[in-house]
Amino acid sequence: MEPLERLGPEHLRSAMASYRDTLRAHRDEINRLNVYPVPDGDTGTNMALTLESVVDAVDDAADDMGALCTAIARGSLMGARGNSGVILSQILRGLSDVFRELDSAGPQDLARALRAASEAADAAVSKPVEGTILTVVRAAAEGAEEAGGQGKALVDVVERARSTAADCLDRTPEMLAVLAEAGVVDAGGLGFLLFHDALLHVAAGRPLPDPEPQPEPSGVVVADHNGDKGKEGGVADLRYEVMFFLDAPDDSVPAFRQAWGKVGDSIVVAGGDGLWNCHIHTDDIGAAIEAALERGRPRDIRVTDLQEQVEEERWVRQGMSGGDSEEESAEESGSSDIVPTAVVVVGGGEGLHALFRSLGAHGVVAGGQSMNPSTAELLAAVEAAPGNAVVVLPNNKNIVAVAEQVDALTEK
Repeated sequence: MEPLERLGPEHLRSAMASYRDTLRAHRDEINRLNVYPVPDGDTGTNMALTLESVVDAVDDAADDMGALCTAIARGSLMGARGNSGVILSQILRGLSDVFRELDSAGPQDLARALRAASEAADAAVSKPVEGTILTVVRAAAEGAEEAGGQGKALVDVVERARSTAADCLDRTPEMLAVLAEAGVVDAGGLGFLLFHDALLHVAAGRPLPDPEPQPEPSGVVVADHNGDKGKEGGVADLRYEVMFFLDAPDDSVPAFRQAWGKVGDSIVVAGGDGLWNCHIHTDDIGAAIEAALERGRPRDIRVTDLQEQVEEERWVRQGMSGGDSEEESAEESGSSDIVPTAVVVVGGGEGLHALFRSLGAHGVVAGGQSMNPSTAELLAAVEAAPGNAVVVLPNNKNIVAVAEQVDALTEK
């Protein structure tokens, strides 16, 4: 295809869908890099879910730039999940604020939009930290401005923004000690880099990139790092993530941020026009909510136990480091002592397999809603399990019949 000279509303709509698709494909890759601010392995998931909401919103929007940008900003704000999702919503809001005034966007418009995205993201975070997605977005804006100032075409501006952002992403471990300790780059930064790939897919017909193998973070960092208050941007060993929407006047938000600064960290407050998506890590859930009640109406309150999330992620990573294949796992199970009752689990995805193994499953068989294991596969796992009796956990009603057939075929 001929490269686009300008982005129209139909191209922006397609770019959001492509960005969602590539975040879906890279979700697990991004999750594995997630060690900051909390090593809970959900950055890729949260960014992908945020884009799911964006695409749902733009599907119902009129085909003009103003309506589309309003839908992108609103959809990302309402669908944002976690720290990374809320920051991403501000990035998309910044882009939308520039694009909404245009019929179509050219090279210099894109550069202005990336700068607005960087400034909006920085403004949402109470304590911006270098070496995170914020730094990568700023680098992309600088690259785009440089190329735009040289009179480069739209695709060239996107390529320059991407290459500058990629170089910055590679240097994030030099800026943030926890990344260097873990031997990884910033997870959110990688998620944002994929936005440029989505633009290049739409503007130049480039294929979306396949996920690449990433180094597993150091086990010490994943197991033990929670940070100390005042260190690495103020991330503390705080128990809970609290999120909610806040209906409040825009001029009340600075005081709200200040109040939150006394009760927690990892604070992101995104939005505008009376509606805010609020995120904090804290030990005092009540105080976090009371600060909002003093200034407006919090709703859709969500509380997550971060220690439980981190522990679950540690189990998964330990399980994944314990064996590189299903064959190794089966060999280990076959060589272990006979137990009175063994457990065979059906599950979908590498992460779930690792989690089940780390929790003591003697056999794991690939399967799920759209991929039922065969009777032979399940029977082989049962026969290999080191138990006089075997409990099969099908984890899906469609697999119960297969499990019942296995019961008739084995003597266990």
